[in-house]
Amino acid sequence: MGILTGRDDAIKSLAVSELAFIGTLTDYVKGMSTRSAIPTIHYTLEFERYDQIRGPPIENEEPHFHYMQSGSGGQTIDPKTRRFLPAVEPKHLQIGQLYLALLNEPQQIKQLVEITMDDIESLRQEASKK
Repeated sequence: MGILTGRDDAIKSLAVSELAFIGTLTDYVKGMSTRSAIPTIHYTLEFERYDQIRGPPIENEEPHFHYMQSGSGGQTIDPKTRRFLPAVEPKHLQIGQLYLALLNEPQQIKQLVEITMDDIESLRQEASKK
């Protein structure tokens, strides 16, 4: 549960998603976080405008979506040495960043992928293949 980056990750993720859009993040609000080995932080994201490229039309009264991401801190176990290691620092949300958003349901984002304007056309083509 972290933000992916680039066209290759976007295309791989899009191949297994039934609902997706491309949009620029305009705002977000950090919500509760879970207390676990690696905390999970809940966010409410706002995309004022977005271009849906896959799935049935998303009908939201407001442009808000829910998203969960692994937080910082915590530890993971190295499978080889069985020792605790610090968890990898996740990418942070960035207002103004263009994202491919892959959804579980109309208001729940399961994965975000940072993309650029140059990636949009190839993602639209990929989305139309399915």
